[in-house]
Amino acid sequence: MRSRSRALLLALAVAALVPSLGAAQYAPKWHVGDWWITKTIREYQTGRGNYWRWVFMRYDVAGIEKVGQNNCYVVEMRSGRGTNISTSGEPGRVLYVRKDKWLVVREMEANWSHGESRPPSLRDYPLGLFGPFIPERRIPRFPLQLMTQDTVFRRERRDDCCADLREISRPADRALVERLLAEGDTVDSRAIRPTGAVYQVRSELGGSFVPGSQTGQRDIVQSLQFWSDGLPWRLYEELVDYRGPKHVGAVQERSWLVAVGHTKK
Repeated sequence: MRSRSRALLLALAVAALVPSLGAAQYAPKWHVGDWWITKTIREYQTGRGNYWRWVFMRYDVAGIEKVGQNNCYVVEMRSGRGTNISTSGEPGRVLYVRKDKWLVVREMEANWSHGESRPPSLRDYPLGLFGPFIPERRIPRFPLQLMTQDTVFRRERRDDCCADLREISRPADRALVERLLAEGDTVDSRAIRPTGAVYQVRSELGGSFVPGSQTGQRDIVQSLQFWSDGLPWRLYEELVDYRGPKHVGAVQERSWLVAVGHTKK
């Protein structure tokens, strides 16, 4: 009888762990023909001062091609002033994202001179792009390791530099998610709401130590992102630069997912 009871308790314990173990990792699912649109509020600097402007961007998973020995999603990017972005012209930028590691390993950018199209610029990144670097797409390290408690900065080598990085993922607080998404609702477009589980990713780049600091506190660039089951791109991202003796955060940009769809190829 005792052995049966122990077996039953063990079975119940395993059954209870199955959902949590299944949620211990997460990665989005992309298919050729998927597309999505984001809108981003970003700060620009001019000789007359700084100003904020909305930028809409459409992403299309146009195909799968090899870069070296790796199969990559080919993701075309086109910008516009609203959600009705035309896909008839050449994309402004094309990303090649490894299917196995979700790293951007190639970028192709359109060139124009005096109103005429020039050969595009091509840049390869054999190690892939990762970390919260401002001009990049900042795709997290998928699959997300939701159960890890490791918060240590680690020196990692990229193709262009070495950087102190860390990435922390966990299930998101739904109230916080709803509040941040509501802040992206405007007259012309509404932030998409999740229907499945939501995951929070905090990707951070540690900079030089603050002069005079007695605690060894670092300057930090942080990308806070929310991803959700059933959606191809992050619901929200907030890029913040924490610098200075008081580490006051300066928001660089905020981005919301506002449309998703699929086009048959």
